[in-house]
Amino acid sequence: MQDQPDERLSDNWRRRDLLKFFMGTGLVVLGQPLSFLGCTATPSEIPQNRPEYAVERFMKSMNCSQAVLETYAPGLGMPPLMARRVATAMAGGMGMGSECGAVTGALMVIGLKYGKTADTDQQADRETFQRVAAFFKMFKDRHGHLGCSQLLGVDMGSPEGVKEAEKLGLFTKRCPVFVRSAAEILDTILL
Repeated sequence: MQDQPDERLSDNWRRRDLLKFFMGTGLVVLGQPLSFLGCTATPSEIPQNRPEYAVERFMKSMNCSQAVLETYAPGLGMPPLMARRVATAMAGGMGMGSECGAVTGALMVIGLKYGKTADTDQQADRETFQRVAAFFKMFKDRHGHLGCSQLLGVDMGSPEGVKEAEKLGLFTKRCPVFVRSAAEILDTILL
């Protein structure tokens, strides 16, 4: 008796073979979502109110960078689970109290949308960094800082600071505000 191939495995192999074919023939335009392979979300899978959805995701995961990237990534060609994994290490100011995870999550979204795919694409660099500068300005105008430790008023680069933030309830009182702001700002600067 012959084993029947797993349907999902067959689909994945077909997608991989199709991608190889298109890449080999030069028919894939880099920088465009691979919607024909099912890599972008359908309109029904993209949250209507992204700032609210990002806050909901944050409250479930307690990871600000994941919440922001996971909200926008599906519409830009990155599956939510991959977005979750990629953004994991950015929370808590990259675990050192540096840039707020909501900020780094937003930067990943900007890069995913506008980042260059060819080494020589200086226009994509300019576009990306103009939007990054706009994001930084708008976020700082709202909150005064970009850094996690400064925003929360505790040293998020130390275990004691993280415990203090937990004790003060900062993760549920202040962080959702930063996640919402990051998403609201992204909604204004992404075209």
